[in-house]
Parts: sequence; structure tokens; C-alpha cells
Amino acid sequence: MNTTYLRMEIVRLVRNKRVVIFSMLMPALLLLIIGGVSVGGDPDAKKYVMVSMALFGAMTAALTSGSTIAVERGLGWNRTLRLTPLSPGGYVVNKVIVALLVAVPPVLVTFLVGAIGLHVRLTLVEWVLCFAGAWLSALPFAALGVVIGYLAKPDGVQQVTALLNLTLAAFGGLWVPVQLMPNLMQQIAKLTPSYWTGEVARSPLDHGHIDVQAILVLGGWTVALALVALRRFRVDTARA
Repeated sequence: MNTTYLRMEIVRLVRNKRVVIFSMLMPALLLLIIGGVSVGGDPDAKKYVMVSMALFGAMTAALTSGSTIAVERGLGWNRTLRLTPLSPGGYVVNKVIVALLVAVPPVLVTFLVGAIGLHVRLTLVEWVLCFAGAWLSALPFAALGVVIGYLAKPDGVQQVTALLNLTLAAFGGLWVPVQLMPNLMQQIAKLTPSYWTGEVARSPLDHGHIDVQAILVLGGWTVALALVALRRFRVDTARA
């Protein structure tokens, strides 16, 4: 990990107010609409929606931060990176760390809106575990964002990212609980990382602890996507 490059990436991303504001405002607004209107006064449903929208914000922030690579490629940034001591692994790690950092505000804002606006009440342990689950679940999407950045073209990366984000959110049970989906869709959902992120983040609401199986599966997704991202970085810089 290169601290100088990491600091530069963080400053650059923070200046991109469109990404930061969208990833924070959209989940909060959806929470107020779905949690405040659609589910009525059901406290359990409000908890479910709050954690789901926090997950959506974290996913959006992580995917979007990684997809900026497509723009960097278009500007020839990868050719510049070859002249620096930054290793392929260090580059991917830096991108993932930045994505994790930018995923914090959406989770915080959504939880604050849930607690203050919808009067969601959790125990301290549940708040901590749900926050940790929603935040750290951004890991595989941070790696996926890097992969998208190396596969998509600069003029189409936003559309690809948005479509993939909404599709994964649907299969992760963020809009409708997976248990209410048709059987075929349930089976497909379990093949996506977003399904397991939901299991990790929402399991404290039902069991009071994090689902270990979900953590292991999500860890596998993170490692696999990180390896693909590393491979794409090497291929792209070699071509440059």
C-alpha cells in the first residue's frame, strides 16, 4: 500500500461531490419513502429496510469509486503508473481502501435517518454489528468496481455500473425480501455476492450475531474479485 497515492485518491474522491452526495442521499430518501410509507408502522420491517438501504449506499459508493478507473484509463493514467514504484497489488489494495472509506458516510447517514426519522430502535450490539456488516460488505463491490473499471469503456462505465448495481441490489433482497421471490429467483440470488451481504448485515436483527457462513462466502467473493481485478490491472498496464 502506498500512503501517498492513497491520500491523493481520497482527496480526489472527496472532491467528487456528485458521487458522495448521491451515495448518501439516495439510500436515505428511499428509506424515508419505503420505510416511512410502504411498510407502515411495522418496527421489524423498518429495521429491515434501514439496513438494506445502508447496504445499498455502501454498494453504490464502492462500485462507483472503483469505476472511475475507466476514466483514468482514458486519460492514460495507467502509463503514468508504470513509472512509479506502485505494485499491482498495492494499486488494487489502495482502490479497495478508498472504496471502504467512501462507503462509511452512506451507512452513517442512513442509520441516522432510521433512528431519528423512523424511530428505529436497536440494542447497542445490534447497531454495531449491523453497521460493521453493512460497511464491510462493501469489500467485494470495491473489488468489482475495479474490475468494471478495467472492462468498461469510459463513456459507458456509468451506465454499466448503475445497471449492475440495481440488479445486484434486487437479488440481494434490498427491494423485496428474497424469501418472497419465486423459487428460481431465490436460487439465482444465492449465486450473487449481494445476497450474502444482506445475510451478513441483517443477521444481527434476527439472531443477535453475524452469520458466519455468510461471512465465509462473502470472503470468497472478495478474494475472487480482487484476484480478477489484479489480473486486469496487470494486463492493462502491460498493453499500455
